[in-house]
Amino acid sequence: MARNRFGLGTAISLGGIIAVSPIIAACGGGASYENWAATDGAAGSINLDDVQSAFKGAKSATDFEQRVNEIYEGDGLILIRAKQDGDHLTLEGWEDLNNNNEIDDASDDKLFSIVKGTNDEYDMRGHHTNGYYNSHFGAGNFLFTYMMISALSPRGYYYSTPMSRGTAMRNQRGTYRQSSQYGRQVQRNSSFSNKQSSFSGSKYQQARNNVSSNRRTYQSTQKASGSFKNSKSISRGNSGSFRSMGRYGGGDGRGGGGLMRVLGNRNNDYRQRRG
Repeated sequence: MARNRFGLGTAISLGGIIAVSPIIAACGGGASYENWAATDGAAGSINLDDVQSAFKGAKSATDFEQRVNEIYEGDGLILIRAKQDGDHLTLEGWEDLNNNNEIDDASDDKLFSIVKGTNDEYDMRGHHTNGYYNSHFGAGNFLFTYMMISALSPRGYYYSTPMSRGTAMRNQRGTYRQSSQYGRQVQRNSSFSNKQSSFSGSKYQQARNNVSSNRRTYQSTQKASGSFKNSKSISRGNSGSFRSMGRYGGGDGRGGGGLMRVLGNRNNDYRQRRG
């Protein structure tokens, strides 16, 4: 039976296992839209513990933007917007679903927000599929102070990721996703998901189904156009395993014939089968 190939993929090491992206199908089957829609990247889920750590350690807005995009597994860039609202400072992270390098409230998806109140206390909340997450913490004042100094305007404090940075951010993230560092980040993301699923229980599961209307439109467009077949999102099993969203047909990432099928679990095992 002839194999159908959907795009070209890159195999990246995930600390002892291999994840293959984008989707490649075999024998006319291939990864379905439903498989893609269930990935963290397609759903807009992000490791907010690592985002919080990035916020605390960032030395500039650019530093924070780069780190958040390294954490996230979706296809769109994460753009940030920060503004002053009375005595509060609010920073938001949005996925740029329409790829125009700026935040559009009517078409993009807000993933998280960090609000600075009085006494340098911070409240971090996840939105939509991340809605189960709520964390209160101190520290992290450096980034807000830096951004306020560099982004004062006649209308008060305001910052948004510059449109001109879009291409450079995509290139940097593309290079990062070919590295072993990304493999380790994916493992961290999986551990975070497992922890939150156990800790938050039904709240976590309910949030996973709370997809924003903007993201539903995005997913419908991806389905209608078939663009989801080119996604770089990583599929996981319920146990936290990593795997490709399809099967490798016509090559195993090294130019040879055969079939690579990716399996994984918490012991980081994998298996290759060549035909």
